[in-house]
Amino acid sequence: MVALPNDWPITGVGLLALTFLNVFQLLKVSGQRKKAQVAYPALYADAAEAKADPEKFKFNCIQRAHANTLEYIPYIMGMFAYTGVFHPKPATAVVCAWAFGRVFYTLGYATGNPAARNGGLGALAGLSSIALFFGTIYTVATQVIALNLF
Repeated sequence: MVALPNDWPITGVGLLALTFLNVFQLLKVSGQRKKAQVAYPALYADAAEAKADPEKFKFNCIQRAHANTLEYIPYIMGMFAYTGVFHPKPATAVVCAWAFGRVFYTLGYATGNPAARNGGLGALAGLSSIALFFGTIYTVATQVIALNLF
């Protein structure tokens, strides 16, 4: 049986950070969709339109930033959920750093220069995901050893 530590409620801050990130990206996609006049249900402007219209290209970039976040979020949330049970404060700090970095990743991508997504604070998301990954490995290993499962 696992007892939650007294500071476990702090993990709610991490969940809110992930929610705010998603809302931020949704608003960026919606705003650029309107500006670029990309009609629903199209996920992206087609390649020829994006090549001819910088606003459509920026829409594709912002949409891709959001899609990439949605691709990563199950792993991030899973590692956060597990690690947060045993190490709530560090796990929350790392997932908040990841969400913060993803905001800058999105802003960089939104310039229409895909290479700008990892510049500056955008790189914080990648570093945070690595920290969360190794933190989860550490947590699993220490729990398995503590329970004499091997």
